[in-house]
Amino acid sequence: MIRTNHELLDFFSKNCEENEFIKYEQFHPGKKIINQGSLVRGVYIIEKGIGKCYVEEENGKIFIQEFFGKGEILGEVEIFDDALSFSNVEAVTRISAYRIEKNDFYKLIEKKNEFGIILFKAMAVKLRNTAKRASSQQSYPLEYNLKKLLQLSSAETEHISKNDMASYLGITLRSLNRKIKQIQKNDP
Repeated sequence: MIRTNHELLDFFSKNCEENEFIKYEQFHPGKKIINQGSLVRGVYIIEKGIGKCYVEEENGKIFIQEFFGKGEILGEVEIFDDALSFSNVEAVTRISAYRIEKNDFYKLIEKKNEFGIILFKAMAVKLRNTAKRASSQQSYPLEYNLKKLLQLSSAETEHISKNDMASYLGITLRSLNRKIKQIQKNDP
């Protein structure tokens, strides 16, 4: 549920000292890191903490696409295609992150072949995970997906509110509570 990328984090931890253009920022819970519909000027790599990536629809409904943890990169898609952000990214817990401006990001890709390979692998994993999740939500009933979510370790889910779980599953809080009661009743 909470995506991580230790290879990317290791790369930035090792290269932060020698590249003065890599900045370090912190975000408190509830602070937006990327705003939907805004221009993204740089990318972030999460060192510590958990962020949620979500889309806010015109009708006010929120759909959480993913939860990101250590080593996950944010804003790279928008940087590559010069598009406005299609989603928000908000700190769930306190986040410490590396930040690289767009031009420096491109320079780092040119200078460090290793970074380019790690970046492409990270994007491929994101794409694969998105496809697997969409497929699972379409192929299996809500009860199956909720059970999978509830089976995650408490360390993974302790910072995730019920509202966020409902938004992640694409249902209302009321439906989530009803389904949890039903599962508890059927699985003593």
